Amino acid sequence: MTAEMVLIWFLIGMVASIGLGNKMKVNIGLIAMVFGYFLAVFGMGIKTSAYINMFPTKITFTIIGICWLFGYANENGTLRQITLLLVYKFRNLPSILPWVFFFISGVICMTGASPYAPNAVLMPIIISVCLATGLSPLFGALMVNMGAYIGSQVPWGQGASIQRGVLETSPYAEEMESIILGGQWSSMIFAIAAGVVIFVLFKGWKAKVATDFVQKPEPMTAKQKQTLALILFLIVLMVIPALLGSVGVKAAAALSRKLDISLVCVTLAAIAGILKVADDKVIVTRHIPWNTLMMLGGVSMLVGVASEGGAIDLIGTWIGANVNTALVVPLFVLLSAFMSIFAAGSSVVVPTVFALVPSVAAASGASYAAMYHGIAIGANASAVSPFSGGGALTLANIKQDDIREKMFIPLIVSAALLSVLAALLGAVGLYN
Repeated sequence: MTAEMVLIWFLIGMVASIGLGNKMKVNIGLIAMVFGYFLAVFGMGIKTSAYINMFPTKITFTIIGICWLFGYANENGTLRQITLLLVYKFRNLPSILPWVFFFISGVICMTGASPYAPNAVLMPIIISVCLATGLSPLFGALMVNMGAYIGSQVPWGQGASIQRGVLETSPYAEEMESIILGGQWSSMIFAIAAGVVIFVLFKGWKAKVATDFVQKPEPMTAKQKQTLALILFLIVLMVIPALLGSVGVKAAAALSRKLDISLVCVTLAAIAGILKVADDKVIVTRHIPWNTLMMLGGVSMLVGVASEGGAIDLIGTWIGANVNTALVVPLFVLLSAFMSIFAAGSSVVVPTVFALVPSVAAASGASYAAMYHGIAIGANASAVSPFSGGGALTLANIKQDDIREKMFIPLIVSAALLSVLAALLGAVGLYN
């Protein structure tokens, strides 16, 4: 089968997987996995064992390990308790409160939690704060969502784990860690720029001092303190040896290479289980994103088949030869933003579009690092759409029916404007 035919069937498979998955409420990855099976084995003659090996085992294990540990923090209320304590501290500075939520959202994601996790923890609280201080609930919702992007690309997080799985098989595997770290900085630039724009547009400084409803929260329980200690220990283990190793401390560098994030998280999760900081069975069923893992696995297998058949290189070469170099990065931002409206950004869009980067970089001369960063940021920028994960969870976590109904169209408009902002930042070179 020619590369052109593989490309056609790959595109049909992606469209069918997303379309049928959304319409029939079936996991997109399951449909993609089946489509990839027929294309690979019956269309291209790939052995079944080779096709099964395309399942992203390492990424899946990493995400399970991370979510298992941080599921304890969500389940026993550790993250929520930290939020309430900070809100109480800043209760007499209402114009600062949106930024408090912005940075708390980022910190939650810096712990390795999903970019959507702050929604569940913070959204009900920020909506109440906005109503009490005379601010728009949409303003509060956007600040929580944008703040998440500060920590969404940390090297030990879910997003970086998925990206690492793609980069490991790319021509830039040796630069993988620097690309991921650069993506963290680019994501922070976008998040802060978006936060400033949102704050100005909604005139956040006009918040009224009417926060008497904020009651002093109870102190953290012993189980919550134990959970917080485990999370802080994880951050120290993952950051300090890596930093010391980067400045020439050989022992620290050697230790850092042995501290695989997935295995460290599994170890700390085992300690959390022994300490019984929360119910293990609930963690496994409620806090490990099995649906996302199946989506990631199926799409990755279909992309792997397309790559094996030369379709990915074909797309990349065409873009590199026909798109002006200065427009390549903003194009990738808008492409991933558009795809993210209909599919999960981290688990579907990023692996799919990341695969195009090597051939586009070779053909166009555009910065491969900027393309990688722009793709990840674009996938996040439109996630506030009600059709995407961030927007859907935002609406789901707003308890007031009248407010929820009025947020639908504004969230769509916000997703479009944030995507344009992300593309503009890419066009001026801030992702390089």
